[in-house]
Amino acid sequence: MNVEIEHVQLELIKELQNNICALRVQANQLCFALRSGLLFLIDLDVPAAVSRCQVPLIDTGNNSEKLVDMWMAPDGTLLFIKTNFAKYYLCSVDTIRHEESTGNQKSGILAVKKLHKKNCNIKYVAWLDNSNFLCGDVNGQVFQVGVYDKHGKQRQDPEVHTVYQSNKAIDGILWCKDSGIIIASGNKIMYWNAITSGKMLKEPSETERFEQLQKEHGNKFSSYDNKFAWITKAGVVFGKLGATSNVLSNAKVLLNVELPESTHAIKDVILTEFHIVLLRGTTILIVNQFNNAIVFEDSIYSQKSERMLGLTADYSQEPPTFWCFSSSNIYEIILHHEAKAVWKLLCEQKEYHKALELQGLNSWEREKIYYDQGLHLMQVGEPLQAAESFGNTDCASVGSIALQFMQAPEKLEALQIYLTSKLNKLDAENQSQRILLSSWIVWNYMRQLNNIEEDINAERDSVNIRVLKEKKHLLVTHLHVFLKSHLDCLDKKTIYQIIAKQDRDQDLLYYAELIKDYEFVLSHWIKQANWYEALKVLLAMQDPESAYSYASVLLLNAPEETIHVWMQMASLYPVELIPALLIYFTSYQKQPSSIKQNFALIYLKWCVDEHDYTDPILYNTALYMLITGGDDKDESSEGRTIEFLDNHKAKYDSDFILRLSIRYHKVRTSIYLYTQLKLYKDAVDLALSSKMIDSAKLVVENSELDSNHKLKKHLWLEIARAMLYTDHGHQDIKHTVRSIISESHDLLEIKDLLPLLDEFTTIANLKDELIRSLEKHGQSMSSVSSQIQQSLKMKKDLATEIETFKDRYRILEPGVSCSSCEKPLQTRKFLVFPCNHSFHTDCLIKAILQSNDYNFKSKIENFQRRLARDRKSVKPEELESIITRKCCLCSDININTIDGSIAIEELEAAKWAI
Repeated sequence: MNVEIEHVQLELIKELQNNICALRVQANQLCFALRSGLLFLIDLDVPAAVSRCQVPLIDTGNNSEKLVDMWMAPDGTLLFIKTNFAKYYLCSVDTIRHEESTGNQKSGILAVKKLHKKNCNIKYVAWLDNSNFLCGDVNGQVFQVGVYDKHGKQRQDPEVHTVYQSNKAIDGILWCKDSGIIIASGNKIMYWNAITSGKMLKEPSETERFEQLQKEHGNKFSSYDNKFAWITKAGVVFGKLGATSNVLSNAKVLLNVELPESTHAIKDVILTEFHIVLLRGTTILIVNQFNNAIVFEDSIYSQKSERMLGLTADYSQEPPTFWCFSSSNIYEIILHHEAKAVWKLLCEQKEYHKALELQGLNSWEREKIYYDQGLHLMQVGEPLQAAESFGNTDCASVGSIALQFMQAPEKLEALQIYLTSKLNKLDAENQSQRILLSSWIVWNYMRQLNNIEEDINAERDSVNIRVLKEKKHLLVTHLHVFLKSHLDCLDKKTIYQIIAKQDRDQDLLYYAELIKDYEFVLSHWIKQANWYEALKVLLAMQDPESAYSYASVLLLNAPEETIHVWMQMASLYPVELIPALLIYFTSYQKQPSSIKQNFALIYLKWCVDEHDYTDPILYNTALYMLITGGDDKDESSEGRTIEFLDNHKAKYDSDFILRLSIRYHKVRTSIYLYTQLKLYKDAVDLALSSKMIDSAKLVVENSELDSNHKLKKHLWLEIARAMLYTDHGHQDIKHTVRSIISESHDLLEIKDLLPLLDEFTTIANLKDELIRSLEKHGQSMSSVSSQIQQSLKMKKDLATEIETFKDRYRILEPGVSCSSCEKPLQTRKFLVFPCNHSFHTDCLIKAILQSNDYNFKSKIENFQRRLARDRKSVKPEELESIITRKCCLCSDININTIDGSIAIEELEAAKWAI
């Protein structure tokens, strides 16, 4: 500890010389008084501003009134002043400062007349709060003075009443609301542990006697918080109020013989948190409270006429400030690093909590205190508290401390506390150590749970079993809290191994869910055959790969629930589930027929009905289940198959499904597929071979057969043969023949059916149909004759029209131009078309040759080649017959030019430029 004594510069106040009588510092407000009655107030936050106030004193010449002592309230707002005429005044500090600026220096000072009337000689003042105090006089009386009333208003005449009477002078008072009161008087010091403010004190709880000083030298008593110090003839008695009643018997004594030799007696004493400050002559002594060792001794330089008066302290500050004053000067005693001088002593005295509360300790010192505290707690049998202390220190390795807890199984809980504390103090940079410690802690939790379960199994008392189960539940809760709060430092594989080896499935699942390792959770529930929980996890995961992996086992054991979960997984691709669906279907086929629902088929139908899947395998698989899963004799089963085929045309492999239906004797399905594949003959043959004539008729009624009259008639003949030979000898041939002709819509006639009839069929059975056929034939012949007559008439009309056409002509107006070159038409040979377009012959030939009508062009080019070879071999009329077939402007010759490109002359295009 380093101590400095600094002189307070007050040279500007001329009245100080040998005139100071009292000094008090409270709430960082310094006030000193001169014997002349002058008060000086200094706010230490603004030390340059000094306020002064004159206490009105009586001046009678030789025996003038002097100011003797002064006390300040803890908040620095009130002064209690004593004069040598046994007069007492209360001064409001705020009022004094305010009135200094107004010039009125008296209204802030209030006389305490009741104390003056009692002729009190106050020796010591102890403040109860900021407005009430206890004071003791030389006659042994202790008074309580109330400055304010119950409404908080200052009384004009403060209330004074006696609370204790002693036969000796009162040296000091320590009042503590919660702990009691101490009064030092004469040769004894008394303690009351039960006090009531404002009432007369009765017999003390404890009294100790010491030999008193022969001569008064100054202040003999001091207190700080709940501590006290009292100067006696033998030395300084000091102690503190506490929870026990042996306050005085536990007090310590600093003997005078322990102090350096001096001709001066102790004049004043004040307490710090850990030391005693003594004023002896001009020497300041600072003594350690724990071992009475003198840690500081220094003398203050003073003039011969200067007298050292006393010590005071301001305990409201952090840290407290300490002061010494003489008749002429004021000094501040500054204690640096007071805690460093005592922490080791506190540890030696087992006062670890106090040592840790010390300010200014470095990290190593604090860790050493925690380590010593941990060792002490281990020795006294408190491992849990020891673990907390060890957790705050790095003075020893983790292993060495952990070994102390591992020596006994009952200390396992303390080990957990220690390891957890060390883990929480490690940062992310020490990830390896964090993983090691966290794994160790989890392993210890497993050991603790095992121990509790062994105790439960060994216990026979139901009450104890219930207590142990509650303890186990609490421990599991702690484990889960630890896992949740330390996920960042837990190694997944290690924790899995630790918990799995202990067969703690619930804890394992809890951890897996914490780290969202749903794959592990899913695998676990499947191993446990808990399909409900497995499907819950799968639904939460929404992971297609997991669904594919466990599709077979889930579908086999919980088919309905599984497909419902699949339906809620949007990213699932059903094609990947085909193997599992087929495995389930195989198992489904082996089940009793009473089980009606095929959940694999339900899922596939949902896929193809609700989603636009184009994969043929989905439809093929569904059809496979429809075809192979139904009863051969169950027509409704085939009906559902055909309905599915009809609803999903072109989405399945027709050849595969056809082979499948034939393999499993699904005749109706096969007929339907033959029809879809336009294999009408195969469809009819299969239907007839299966004696399904109605199905054969439906095939032939297909509209696509209307364009193939020959095939349709052939198929009807096959159907007719089957109808005529069905139930031979027991049918009505007449009715059957009529039905065949009617149902074929007269596609078959009696003449087509005659070769099919057997030799025993009589004409009588066919008479009606033969007559009807002959009548129909007669009508047909009449229609043909009528058509021949119409054709002959049309031929005659055409011949007449041709003869008339030779005489047709067109009248051309003068100046008519060629429709191609736009030059006068009459300049050379020309042609005129019925559409009124006129062309020069050469212009027409040129236009035809430039057109896209290659057939027309080839005829003209062929004529030109023959003309070039031999002019005699061709006739001019032949060319005219070729070129006059159609006009090149209003026929398809001009229409076909739309596919050609448009030729635009550059000069013409330039005219249109904007």
